[in-house]
This record gives sequence, structure tokens and C-alpha cells, in this order.
Amino acid sequence: MPDQHIHDNGRHIDELDQRLRDLRAAFADLGNTDDFDQLFKIIHLPGWARWPDVFLMNTVVDAMERNLEDARSLRKALLEGALAIREAHTG
Repeated sequence: MPDQHIHDNGRHIDELDQRLRDLRAAFADLGNTDDFDQLFKIIHLPGWARWPDVFLMNTVVDAMERNLEDARSLRKALLEGALAIREAHTG
């Protein structure tokens, strides 16, 4: 079954195409930094020196950094996988 072609008039490719387009749009949206500009202002306001506040923010930033690195790795793997599949089929 793994080597059989999918016979659905290309619907599976259309669906994959749309998912990739949606993913590309989501990655593009990540380039919007307006929220960071706002965060830079907020953290410099009086009252942002309490340990619980700083701990919470650093914890979330740590998680975001890990997720960003995972997303970069997965994006690279997606392209490398597609290139390998193309090479295997065109060989």
C-alpha cells in the first residue's frame, strides 16, 4: 500500500497545498513585532522589578525560545524531506 498512488483527483495535493499556504502565512505573521515593541515599554514601567513578574516572563520566554528552535528545525526537515522524496522519484 505505501507505494500505491492516491486516486482522489489530486484532492490530497490540494489539501496539502492549502495547509502549506496557511503555515506560510502563520510564519509570516510571526514577523510582526508590534507586540514586542509594547512589551519593551511595559517591562520598563515602575513595578516591574518584582521577582514573580520577572520569573513568569522569563519562563514564558524560555518556552517560546524552545518552540522557535523546534519550529526552525521542523521547517528545515520539511523541506529536506520534500527534496529527498523528489530525488527518490526523479532520481
